[in-house]
Amino acid sequence: MENILDFDLFLKEKEHKTLTVRILGEEYSIPATIPAIVPLKMARAERLRDNGLRNAEYTRLIFEAADAMFGQQQVDRFADRISAQDLAVLIQKCFERINGGADAQEGEELTDEQSRSSLPGRPSKK
Repeated sequence: MENILDFDLFLKEKEHKTLTVRILGEEYSIPATIPAIVPLKMARAERLRDNGLRNAEYTRLIFEAADAMFGQQQVDRFADRISAQDLAVLIQKCFERINGGADAQEGEELTDEQSRSSLPGRPSKK
């Protein structure tokens, strides 16, 4: 008998909940789990931003993280109407909601002031 860890079975048996996110009047459904590639892309983007390196590379990583979280087709429906900075805030808030953070309130509304703090590589304005 082979000694096999069947991780595929574990993934198949996981509960598949979703999170609904309202963006520009439309609702988008995303898995209530964070694909591993998303925090990896965000960490790389944050490192670039902290080091003051290539803004274009930072933006590319943010959009790749959004594609991984929302799916490219859904991102294409709203990406031309929001800024890369706003997209980074959206991803961050989705993380918080999925992970049950302090901001995980039912029907939470985001304000412009929330976008001014906690962005990767940006000092908080208080």
